[in-house]
Amino acid sequence: MKKIILIPAYKPDSTLTDLVSALSSHGLSVVVVDDGSGEKYRAVFDSAEENAEIVHCAENGGKGNALKKGIAYIRDNFSSPYIVVTADADGQHTVEDILRVVESSARSPGSLVLGCRTISREMPLRNWFGNVYTNVAFVFSTGRKISDTQTGLRGFSDKAVPFMLSIKGVRYEYEMNMLLWWMRCGKPIEEVPIRTLYFGEGGVSHFKAIRDSIVIYWNILKFSTSSLICFFIDTALFALLFFTLPLCFAARIFTANIAARLITSVTHYLWLRFSSGKIPGCQKPSAPRYFLLAAAILALNTVALWGLMSLGMAAVGAKVLVDVAFFFLTFAVQWRWFYKMKRK
Repeated sequence: MKKIILIPAYKPDSTLTDLVSALSSHGLSVVVVDDGSGEKYRAVFDSAEENAEIVHCAENGGKGNALKKGIAYIRDNFSSPYIVVTADADGQHTVEDILRVVESSARSPGSLVLGCRTISREMPLRNWFGNVYTNVAFVFSTGRKISDTQTGLRGFSDKAVPFMLSIKGVRYEYEMNMLLWWMRCGKPIEEVPIRTLYFGEGGVSHFKAIRDSIVIYWNILKFSTSSLICFFIDTALFALLFFTLPLCFAARIFTANIAARLITSVTHYLWLRFSSGKIPGCQKPSAPRYFLLAAAILALNTVALWGLMSLGMAAVGAKVLVDVAFFFLTFAVQWRWFYKMKRK
């Protein structure tokens, strides 16, 4: 199986040349995408060309755009089967760590393999805060935890190439969208621990903290739109039915909660089917599994809601509290059973 390292590079220094040379010495094929760096950096790419294939972009289009240009180039110029491992050009990834991700990707060609740093307070404050905040946003969006959502060291097989090229995004948000949709489509993810290096130990970051962060978080929010809309519809329908149905207290709780959840479950399921169908190779949700899980969660949810309201808690407050409490339980079961997702 061919093993290819894809490196997007924008205004690199000699670190790129050294990295490409070291990777080539281990028998790896290397593809470097010059993301419109300009004539000033031509010498660096000319030097790297001794050990790599260079793809030049006329203009700077962003990291996501460079990655997709490189993936398309590999698709058109390499024969299957092969694996692709993306790595940064700024010295953030050591050769040893890249090789570890290569080996894991070769063993698990159906997985997305992530080289994950340990997020600790030993990091510079900006790096630590950005990683923690993004990881938390990812958990609230998907219900699942990935230890390093911002890693650029990722491996996948040739079978995932159409999927990767269909993901939207041209800058750093592309890598976040990749994770969001990979998980939405029920594909397995593996994590490989790697060293934590900071800029200054070999390279300069072109990440624009405010602009790129806004785009990343906006994409996370858009990804969660269907769930948020269903949450508000569910709460509104419950309140409407609970305060208008001419039934006894317990009957109003059970009827309002069940009716509201049935409507939102069908709506959410149809949205999942629609959105999954737009991504090549994306596994569509199974109706029996989805609604059997929804029924089980609904039964527990309704009992918990009745218990809180019997103790005197206001209807809407109890509904919101119970739904939030069940959010992570639902996703934990959903990703493992409904999508049959495995994560090492």
